Amino acid sequence: MRGLLLTSIYLVQGVLNLVFYGIPLVMFSVLLPQWVFREVAWLLPFLVLLYFAIGAFSLYSMGFTPRPGRGRVLGVVYFSVGLIGSLAVFPEFADETPLLRVLFVVWALLSLLGIFLLLRTENLEDVSPLLIVSALLILLFSGAVSFLTAQWIVEDYYAHIHMNESVPENATVIVAYPENVSPPNGTG
Repeated sequence: MRGLLLTSIYLVQGVLNLVFYGIPLVMFSVLLPQWVFREVAWLLPFLVLLYFAIGAFSLYSMGFTPRPGRGRVLGVVYFSVGLIGSLAVFPEFADETPLLRVLFVVWALLSLLGIFLLLRTENLEDVSPLLIVSALLILLFSGAVSFLTAQWIVEDYYAHIHMNESVPENATVIVAYPENVSPPNGTG
């Protein structure tokens, strides 16, 4: 039963990330200090890919190899990063939409439950191989989608950095507000 629940947690995290496709990206952007992030933001897609690869290899090791201990260790790493990252994001985005907060609370709770179950589960021999393969594929596909979208977000980040660097600190920025103008035929 614990093995089935553990596999389901991997599956649910993969599906959640497919639906919202940026969970680890936001976690890593908050976990890295700003001065480091500014220099290595281009690595973000690879960190996201590595994160999901660790989760997938953990699931594979626990389900299909004769030495599930390595999978348990990697699973604890995977879920610990998810727990720490989602807890770090929560106060950072307190003013954002409530859905974002709920999403990261759910991710943190799933990660905490995953760590708890990993410490109590030896292997996944009682779980259907079809379910394990399904969870693996969804986790890997989710990681690939996050990898591809992370590059887009990183490019956007660097574009904003370069935009902000081109405006001097003592520059005056003029913002024009639209004025109500009657239409050309004079009926307004």
